[in-house]
Amino acid sequence: MRLGPKARSLLDLLYMTGFDALEAIACPRISIFNAVGWTSDRNFYRHLSELRGEGWIDWEGDSREKSWLFRITESGKDTLLESVDPAVSWSRQWDEKWRMLSFDLPQSGRKERRRLDAWLRKRRFGHLQGSVWISHRPYSDWTIEMEDLEVDPRAVLFQECVPLGRNKNADYVAAAWNFDRINEFYQEHIAFLESNSPITSQGEGRLADWLHREGTLWKKVFRLDPFLPECLLPSRYLGKIAWRARRKAYRQLGKQLLAGTDIND
Repeated sequence: MRLGPKARSLLDLLYMTGFDALEAIACPRISIFNAVGWTSDRNFYRHLSELRGEGWIDWEGDSREKSWLFRITESGKDTLLESVDPAVSWSRQWDEKWRMLSFDLPQSGRKERRRLDAWLRKRRFGHLQGSVWISHRPYSDWTIEMEDLEVDPRAVLFQECVPLGRNKNADYVAAAWNFDRINEFYQEHIAFLESNSPITSQGEGRLADWLHREGTLWKKVFRLDPFLPECLLPSRYLGKIAWRARRKAYRQLGKQLLAGTDIND
């Protein structure tokens, strides 16, 4: 099942408010129906059943009763975050070794090149130069994944490396990722949060619009950021500021939802 806009908004709402931990929404029909933007009870319950079938959400009790407990699963979090938790990534200890991928595919292998390029971007490799890409993450059966992509493993070389001579890790970071663009997108996201509170986005459809707009801005920069460990982050990196602002906005929203208030009334 594709993670569509409503599903993403719902998972974001559950994860970012903290309902995935010890808390849970009681009476979620009242709290989130209009917020996420379903148009009818039938669509609401059908979509929830589909998400539960995917293993992304779960609940205790009868979903059609007034009181039931609702949560995001580990699979749901992994799907939403694409296996990359920003806070965990920033705090992870780095072994000071780069994993480097280089490839030599024939010009006729355009499909293979597209599949490999999509894989590299999904894995958040940085484009160092030509056919050379780097990652700070540990090697993990990538050669097998090349076979799954139907890319000849013999045409792809994985190596470990460290900078020598005058080259520094900061030089690799600056060359492989466009942090000016990443910060530009983060600044756009921060500006949105500063001028648009989810609490004041009341009225029919307005909170659903806030969730969609905020989620779209976050998704745009989330897909681009490699989420490097602290020791590799550029000095003016805005990712942590944006993450804290996002957490704060959703926590405020969560408190109102837990109070049982229909914020669209």
